[in-house]
Amino acid sequence: MSNEIRSILAVIDRNGSQAQRVAAKAVDLARMTGAHLELFLCDAEAAFNRKHQYEAVAAERAKELCLADSRRYLETLRWKLAAGEVEISLSVACESPLYESIVHAVERSRPDLVMRGTAPGEPLDPNTWELVAECPAPLLLTRGRAWKVRPVIAAAIDVSPGESRELTRAILRSAAGFAGAAGGTVEIVHAGGIENGPPAACDPRRMALAERARDAGLDGAESHLLGGEPAQALREFCARCDFDLIVLGALTHRKALGALVGTLTGRLIESVESDFLLVKSGRARVTGT
Repeated sequence: MSNEIRSILAVIDRNGSQAQRVAAKAVDLARMTGAHLELFLCDAEAAFNRKHQYEAVAAERAKELCLADSRRYLETLRWKLAAGEVEISLSVACESPLYESIVHAVERSRPDLVMRGTAPGEPLDPNTWELVAECPAPLLLTRGRAWKVRPVIAAAIDVSPGESRELTRAILRSAAGFAGAAGGTVEIVHAGGIENGPPAACDPRRMALAERARDAGLDGAESHLLGGEPAQALREFCARCDFDLIVLGALTHRKALGALVGTLTGRLIESVESDFLLVKSGRARVTGT
């Protein structure tokens, strides 16, 4: 994989089973790519409470205790991981809101990939939605499931008129990079075709899919043009195929939280048990665009 992942920042929450699942998945990816792994923990709740401490010395002491406790937690987690050859560093923060602390950590460390856990079957929390919008690096949301020996990775792209070719290329190259590192395969998916539409040779969207695939070096990848209502078609198809990872674009042009919730991307993430990699045009450092 050209310009491979050199560094991963894994956001750890104080949730025993989920923290271990996310950390273990991060170790797997770091081992797969040869990347340095940074485990990051921010106690945003303690930070929020500290804002209401009006005595400066006491507030600073509370912050010191918070950081020390978070570091002890990560030290214990690192020991349990038994990561062997994977190089792991630790960083902690006591800052609120949580998503801003994560963004600050990303700006400081400049990782090639950010990981955060999401609970299976539960809607994403507001901090995760804000992170989707604001994270300056590719963001992998993981359920913590182990990938198959030969993982199948879906690249969900939009070839409608007016959509960004740069973002499409970033999605495809990111999917190809992960597949190459993991020894897996890529399938390209576009939802929004017309049921009983023209033959493949005459269908402009199929022709666009083939063109985008060639441009990203994926001309041999299997492509799927789904008919019907895009959100429902894509959700049902991805659930049926049980992809290990779905790569798609983050909606950075929509700033309001309410605009993110309920979009095609949001409904897909909240209803399918796969891992998701959200990329943005202009900084697809995961795969070297």
